[in-house]
Amino acid sequence: MNTRTDKPATLAIVGVGLIGGSIGKAVKERNLAHRVVGIEAHTESAQWALDNGLLDAVSDRVPEDADLIALCVPSDLVASWVMDLADHPGLVFDVGSVKGPIIEAIQEHGSVPERFVPCHPISGSEKSGPQAADGSLFDGCTVVITPLEHTSDLAQQACADFWQALGANTMTLGFVDHDAALAVTSHLPHLLAFAFMEQVEESHLALTGGGFRDFTRIAAANPELWWRIMRLNRGALAQALEQYSQNLKSLAAAIDTDDEAQGLALIRAAAAKRQAADKAEN
Repeated sequence: MNTRTDKPATLAIVGVGLIGGSIGKAVKERNLAHRVVGIEAHTESAQWALDNGLLDAVSDRVPEDADLIALCVPSDLVASWVMDLADHPGLVFDVGSVKGPIIEAIQEHGSVPERFVPCHPISGSEKSGPQAADGSLFDGCTVVITPLEHTSDLAQQACADFWQALGANTMTLGFVDHDAALAVTSHLPHLLAFAFMEQVEESHLALTGGGFRDFTRIAAANPELWWRIMRLNRGALAQALEQYSQNLKSLAAAIDTDDEAQGLALIRAAAAKRQAADKAEN
C-alpha cells in the first residue's frame, strides 16, 4: 500500500473474531484487497471464516508479502505481535480499545516501529467470534488513530484511507486522552453492567423491560476479553469509577434526604446530556 489509491495485494488478519472477521468480510464484499489471509489460533474459527468467505486462505504465520497487517487480537497480546513484526515491511495496525499499555510495553523492548499505526474502531457487539462478523460493522463508526511523533505519515494516511474505505470516519487523538475517554464511554459502562448483574436474581427476570435490556445488554459480552481490557486500563478506569461513585453518592443523598430540588437538578442535567448526544448522532 504505497499510495492512497492502492489496495493491498495481501491483507493479513491476525485474530479472526468479531472485529477481524468483520474486517475480512467488509474487505471481501468491497473488493479492497487482492487476497485476505487469516492467522487464527482457534482452528474451528479459522476454518469457519474460510468456509464462509471471510478469508481467502489461512496461515500459521503472517505472509512475507503481506503489505497490510491487522492485529485483531486482545489488547494485551498486541505488543508482542508488533515486536515480532518489527522487521516486516508491511504496514501494521491494531484494533485494541486500550492504547497506552500497548505502546509502553513495546517501548520497554525498544522503539515503536514507524510503520505501526495504533487504531481503535469504536464499534462492536456483545457477540464474539467470526460467526458474528458483519461487513457493515464499521459503517459510520469512528476509528480513533493514536499515532506517535515518529509514526510514518504515509503509513498513517494509508491506514486512515483503509478505514474510510470500510465506511468509517477517522480521527486522531493522543493515546493518553484516548484511554481516559474510553474508560468513561466504554470500559466503565461494561464494569457497571457486570456489577449490576450480580444482584439480579432469577425471580427478577419476569419483571424486566426495556430499561433492563438496554442497560444490561453489554453484560453478555466476552468475560475474558473485557477482564483483559479493564485490567489494562485500570488506572484511567479507576479515575472514571471514582467520579461515577461521587455522582452516585450525590444522587443517593438527594433521595435519602428527600431533596427534590437537588435530585431533579441532577436527573435533568443527565437527561439533557443524553438528549444532546442523540441529536449529535442524528
